[in-house]
Amino acid sequence: MIKKLQILIVFLLFVSFWADAQEEKNIGQDFLEELIEEISENSDEDIDYSTLLEDLTYFLENPININDAKKEELEKLHLLSEFQIKSLQYYIEKNGKLLSIYELQLVLGYNKDLIYKILPFITIEEKTVSSSLSLKNAFKYGNNQLWFRSTSIIEEQTGFSDATDSMLAESPNSRYLGSPLKIYSKYRYYYKNKLFFGVTAEKDPGEEFFKGTQKRGFDYYTAHFQVNDIGKIKTLCLGDYQVQFGQGLTVWSGMSFGKSSNSMGINKKAGGVKRYSSANENQFLRGAATTLRFGKTDVSLFGSYKKIDGNVVTMDTLSEEVLEISSFQITGLHSTPGEIADRQTIGEKIFGGNISHRRDFYKIGLSYISYMFSGELNKDGSPYNYFNFQGKSGSNLGLNYQIFYKNFNVFGEYAVDENLSRAFVNGAIFNLSPQVSLAGLHRKYDFDYQAIYANGFSEGSSTNNEEGIYLGTIIYPVKKVKLSAYFDSFSFPWLKFRVNGPSQGIDYLLQADFTPSRKVSMYLKFKQEKKEINESTDYVTYMAQLQDVITTKLRYHIKYPVLKEFEFQSRVEWINYKTGENLPEQGYLVYQDIAWKPKKKPLTLSVRWAAFDTDSWESRIYAYESDLLYAFSIPAYYSKGTRYYLNMKYRVSDRIDFWLKYSRTYYNDKEVIGSGLTEIKGNVKSEIRAQVRIKF
Repeated sequence: MIKKLQILIVFLLFVSFWADAQEEKNIGQDFLEELIEEISENSDEDIDYSTLLEDLTYFLENPININDAKKEELEKLHLLSEFQIKSLQYYIEKNGKLLSIYELQLVLGYNKDLIYKILPFITIEEKTVSSSLSLKNAFKYGNNQLWFRSTSIIEEQTGFSDATDSMLAESPNSRYLGSPLKIYSKYRYYYKNKLFFGVTAEKDPGEEFFKGTQKRGFDYYTAHFQVNDIGKIKTLCLGDYQVQFGQGLTVWSGMSFGKSSNSMGINKKAGGVKRYSSANENQFLRGAATTLRFGKTDVSLFGSYKKIDGNVVTMDTLSEEVLEISSFQITGLHSTPGEIADRQTIGEKIFGGNISHRRDFYKIGLSYISYMFSGELNKDGSPYNYFNFQGKSGSNLGLNYQIFYKNFNVFGEYAVDENLSRAFVNGAIFNLSPQVSLAGLHRKYDFDYQAIYANGFSEGSSTNNEEGIYLGTIIYPVKKVKLSAYFDSFSFPWLKFRVNGPSQGIDYLLQADFTPSRKVSMYLKFKQEKKEINESTDYVTYMAQLQDVITTKLRYHIKYPVLKEFEFQSRVEWINYKTGENLPEQGYLVYQDIAWKPKKKPLTLSVRWAAFDTDSWESRIYAYESDLLYAFSIPAYYSKGTRYYLNMKYRVSDRIDFWLKYSRTYYNDKEVIGSGLTEIKGNVKSEIRAQVRIKF
C-alpha cells in the first residue's frame, strides 16, 4: 500500500509543474475548507460550522475597507494577529491610506502568503453608500435573502421502515415518528454592518412536521435582531445570541478554534456579543444582550432564559415538574417518543457581563457568568464524573488581559468558579521578522474547575482537568515556501472517559506549503499524537492499566488549474493507529476533485471521486466536501470502498440561485451500513440535497 501511495505522490508532483494556470483560485474558500477540516478531525463532537461560514461569507460579499476598519472588524476575519492589526493601523496612521492592496507588502508582518489569504475579504475602495443608520437607508439599501433547503438519505433506514401496531405498542422507540426529510428554511436581512435580522427554522430527519407532536411546523426556530453603533450602544442583540469574552475560560458560547496548521492562531478573538442564526439547538443564549461604549471602556450585559433537553430521572407526580436529570441532551433530535419526552424538560437561566478597557498597548477585561437550572443534574457514579459539574447552579469569574509591544503580544486569562477552583492560560506571540514567528502557551485547568459555558484552548473537550505547554512557529525559509509546526505536551491529573487514571500525551504537526504561483498550491502535512487509554474496554474495571495510543497521519494535497475553466484538486492521505502492543490499524484515502467554472455560463460544477481502505473506525479519515452555500459536509471515510459526489450551483437570475448535490458511498466489505434506527440493509448509502436562495 505504501508503495502505491509513493507512486501516486510522484505523479501528482509531476502534474503540478506542467499545470497551466488560467484562473485564480478561490483563496477565501480554501481557507474555510482547511480550517473546518482541521476542526472536525480534532473533535468527536457534532459541530455546526454554519455560523463560521456565514460570518466569513458575509465578508466575501461585503469586503472590509481596511483603510477605515476598526480593530474589532479585522479580528472577525480570524486571519490577522494582534501584531498584524496594530502594524497595519500604525502604517496607515504614519503614511496615510493605502492606495493599493499590494501596498500591504510594505507593512511589517505582512507577506504575499498572508496578503493572498486575506485578499477576498478586504478592499480599499471608498464607501459609495452612506453607512449611517436611518429607516430610509435601511429600506433602500438593505439586503434580504431567503433560503429553502431539503436533504434526504435515499436508501430506507430501519427507523423509517413499516412496523405493526403491536410492535410499536411494545417498543415505541423502534421507529421514527416523522419523514426522512431534513428541511431547513432561513430569512436574513442586513444593512451594512449596522442592522441584522433573521429567522431560521429546521426539521431534522424523523421529526414530525405540522402534525402529531409538531403541530407548529418545524421542531426548531431561532430568531435574532442586532443593531450596531448607535450612540453609546456598540451592540444590542434581542432574541438568540452568543457571548464570547477573554480566552474562553469563563464564558464562550459557540465554536472555538484550537490547534491547527495555523500554528500561530492560539490567541482567541473574542467576538463579544453577537447574533446567532445557526441550526445548532444548544450553543446559544436567548433573551437580550448589549455592549455599551464609554470612551475606551466597553460594558457588556446579558440575560437568557430557555428550555433545554435533559434525561429525566425524577419528576414531581403532581406538578409534572422535572426534579432531577442524569445528563443534558445536546443532539437536538426529537424523532422518537423517548427523545420527545426529554425535549425542553429543564429551564436554564443565565446572566452575566463583561467590563473591558482598551488602550493602545494593552487591554484588560473582567467577565462574570451565573447559571441556574430548574432541575438538579446528577450524573452517574463513574469516577471520572466525580469532579464534573452537578447540582442546580454555578458561577464563574475571570480576568483577561492582552499586552501589545512592538512585535510581540502577550495574553491570558485567570478564572475561578464558585468553589474557588482555578483555571488559567498565558500565551505569547513573537514576530521576530516577516519571515519568522514564534508562539507559546501554557494552560492549567484544575481537575475540579467547573465552567460548563467555557471553551478554552485545550486538548480535551472541556476546560478542566488539564495542564499543557504549546509551542508553535511559522517560517518562510525561501520564496514561495512556508513551514508551519507546533508541539503540544499535555497531562490530565484526574480520570477521563476510558482513562481510569492520571494520563499524559504529546501532539505535534509539521506542514510544508509550496505555492509556485497564485494558481498552483500544494502542501505536505505530518501529524502525530500520543495519548493514554485503558488497556481493557471494560469500563467497570476502574483499576485498568493504561496503554499508549499513537495516531500518525501523513497527507499530500495539491490544487491546480487545467485548461481554461477547470480546476483540479488531488489528495492522498495515510493514517496509522496503534494501541499498546497490538498490531497497527492503517488506512488510506485518495481523491480527485474537478471544478468547472465556465466564464460565460451561470453554472458551477464540482465533482469528487474518492477511494478509501481503512482497517477500523479508529483509523478513519476526514475530508471536507464542496457543498451548498452555508451547508457543510465532512464525512468520515472508513472501512473499504469508494465515494463520489456531484455538486452544482446554477444562477437562475440575478436574484435566484439554485444548488443541487448528490453523493453516493459504496462499501466493498459491508452488507449492512450503520446500526439501530439508522441501519441500511445493503452496501450503498446515497444522499441528495437541494437549496434555493432568493434575494430581494
